[in-house]
Amino acid sequence: MTAGPIAVVEAFVAAFNRRDGAAIAGLLAKDIVCAGIPLDPAHGRAATMEMLAPFLAAEEIDWRILAIAANGAMVFTERDDRFRFAGKDWTSVRAAGIFEIDGEGRIAAWRDYFDLAELERAMP
Repeated sequence: MTAGPIAVVEAFVAAFNRRDGAAIAGLLAKDIVCAGIPLDPAHGRAATMEMLAPFLAAEEIDWRILAIAANGAMVFTERDDRFRFAGKDWTSVRAAGIFEIDGEGRIAAWRDYFDLAELERAMP
């Protein structure tokens, strides 16, 4: 039996906070489509992990779920994604995310909506 959609997303956020690339990859469907709107989407698990690599390079990560709700297999989140990179103070990116969970309990699609300028200020 697979975990419910909200539990999958909560496990994903927890894995991100631990910077656990193996756990993150394990929660992604092989053919995931991951789009950080307004950026181009990544297609597939490997491309998604490559896109996430600069974020996982942070010394500490603290994603905070402010709100979460599900409609069937679709999970909606409002988050404050916090990062601390080497030699830097904590930075934060506000994001609204939509996750689609497949029948195997993996994230088949992930769309995050955020302010690109805010993201650019947050990254080293």
